[in-house]
Amino acid sequence: MAFQQYAWFSVQVDQYYAAIRIFARHYGALRAAYQHLPTHEAWPSDLSCLSEPAATFFMMCSSALNYMGTTQIFAEAPFAQLEGLPTDLVNFGFYTCFCFQWTLFENFVKDAVFGLVAESLLAPDIAGELHRRTLRTKAFLQYIDEGRVFGHTPFTTILPIVGWSPKTETCNSSDLDRIRDLRNEFIHAVESRSILPSSEVEKKRLYERSMWILRQFAGNVDLDVQRMRTKSELAPGTPPEA
Repeated sequence: MAFQQYAWFSVQVDQYYAAIRIFARHYGALRAAYQHLPTHEAWPSDLSCLSEPAATFFMMCSSALNYMGTTQIFAEAPFAQLEGLPTDLVNFGFYTCFCFQWTLFENFVKDAVFGLVAESLLAPDIAGELHRRTLRTKAFLQYIDEGRVFGHTPFTTILPIVGWSPKTETCNSSDLDRIRDLRNEFIHAVESRSILPSSEVEKKRLYERSMWILRQFAGNVDLDVQRMRTKSELAPGTPPEA
């Protein structure tokens, strides 16, 4: 259940990021449509010339654009530095969602592993070392990657590569390190609104690849946790392996 909650939350963040990209991509068209909305005097007094679906569509779109306009989102930028709104939306949406997704992943893994500790399913020395590394995320994940918790690393998965011919690549803890390092750059090294990679397409690809990896790794952790619980239920009273 915990993994399902994590996965759905993660997909919700994906949808949020997609919505931001869609709005940014069509911002110019939406702004132009808002600027061409009829004024009070220009509104038609009789919509009977339109079919009911067409009239409904016209009224709903105009109402939505008017409501959006109350936020001043379509107003002229008062300063030159604020003129790049569509680009800013893509940049800030990308790095905000990227960072949020890492936090979801990190919290899920720690909660899952410490759940085993709380149930006394891990040897005391392993539990102690995990506690000592709690606030050092890289060291905490490295300990798991070394097989100290599950006997093997859960941080490996096969990633399909989009192309004309079916191809795959193996992702492992080095990919996890790169995702974490990039997240840390977004949190601690933001100096301007220019956030690499530069293009929207590159950001989208990097985001989707990274989120695929995180969710696959989280799923692996969940499977290993469930295996340990099942093993304990089948052999009650067996002390955890050191």
